[in-house]
Amino acid sequence: MRNGMNIAGVSEMVHEVQTQPEEAIYRYGAVARWDEGRGIRAHNEPAVLGTVKSPRRYEVAVADEQGPTRGDAPTAVRLALTALGACALTTFVGGGSARGVTLEYLRLGISAERIRDEVSDRLTDLVYELAVRADSGGVDIAEVVASMEQQSPNHRTLTDPQPLTLVLGASADPSAAAHPQPVSEPAPAPYEPAARPGETVGATVDWQYSVQFLADGDPAPLRVDQPKQLAGVDWGPNPQEYLLMALASCVLGRTVALSAQQGRPAHSWRVRATGQVDIRGLFLIGPDPVVPVHRLTLEVTPLDAAGTGAEGWQDLVREAVRRSPVAGLLTSGHLVKVNLDAGTEPAPDARTERAHD
Repeated sequence: MRNGMNIAGVSEMVHEVQTQPEEAIYRYGAVARWDEGRGIRAHNEPAVLGTVKSPRRYEVAVADEQGPTRGDAPTAVRLALTALGACALTTFVGGGSARGVTLEYLRLGISAERIRDEVSDRLTDLVYELAVRADSGGVDIAEVVASMEQQSPNHRTLTDPQPLTLVLGASADPSAAAHPQPVSEPAPAPYEPAARPGETVGATVDWQYSVQFLADGDPAPLRVDQPKQLAGVDWGPNPQEYLLMALASCVLGRTVALSAQQGRPAHSWRVRATGQVDIRGLFLIGPDPVVPVHRLTLEVTPLDAAGTGAEGWQDLVREAVRRSPVAGLLTSGHLVKVNLDAGTEPAPDARTERAHD
C-alpha cells in the first residue's frame, strides 16, 4: 500500500485486462431531468466495469447557468471542471504511487476563460495549477505530471476532441412500444467564441486519501471517489460520472432556456449522456491504446405528449447543443497549460489528517 492505494491490486488488474480484453471496457452513464418547480437534477447510472455492474447512485441538484444558484447547487460548468481536475489527480496519485512517491499534500486548481454572448458560450485558455508536497524517493515529479497528461481519460478528452452522437426522441422506457423511432446523428459543432473579454471560472480539487478527493468552492464542496471495485469507498461519483452529469445538465439547461425564450409551454425533459473508458489506455497497454472517454452519446427526450408532438423541438435541442459550453469543451480540442509547484516548503494549508467519512 502507498498513499492508500493497493499497488499489487493494480498490477493484478493490468494482468487481467491483458488476458481478458472484455474486462477493460468501463461504461458510464448519467441522466439529467428538468421538471417545472424542481429545476435540473442529475444522477449517475450504474457503471458497468468490464463484466461487473456497480449499482451506486448519487443525485445532484444543478443550478441554472444563466440565473441565480439554487441553494447549494453547483453549475454544470463547475461539475465539468471538477471532473477534469479530479481525473487528472486520480491519474497522478496512481502513477506517483506506482513509482514510489509518498504524498503529503496534493491540490489542483483548474481555471478557464468563459467567453459568452447572446448566442455563443465557450470555455478557453485552460490552466492547471498543481501543488505537490511529497517524499519523491528520487522520482522526478515532472515525469509523473507528464504521465498524468498522457494517461488521464478526462484530460485527454479535453485535449483530443471526441465526436458526440445526438439521439433525439429516445424513450425513457425501452419497453414503450408506441414511442416514436429516435433520430441518431452527429451533434452539431459549437458556435465559435465571441471576440470579447470573458470571465474566469474555476474549481479546486484536493486529495484526501487513496482515490478520494474533495472539490472545494462556492457554494458547497463536491465529493469524488471510485466504486469499491476500483479501490474506492463509494464516497461520491467518480470523475467520468461527474463529466457526463455535467454534459447532460448543461445541454438540458440550454434546452429549457431556449424553450422559454421561444414562448413554448413548459414541459419536462430528460437528457442521458453515456461514454466509455478503455482502461488499457489508462495503463498504455497495447500498440494503440485509447485513452479519452469515447463513444460519447447524448439522448434528449421530451417527457410528455405535448413536448414530443411540438413542432421543431429537435431543432431547439440542436441549437442547445451548439450553445453548451460543456459540449464545446469535449468536442473542440483544447491546449492546457500546466503549472507545477513541487516545492519543499510545507503547503500553506496542508492537513495533518485525511478524512473520508
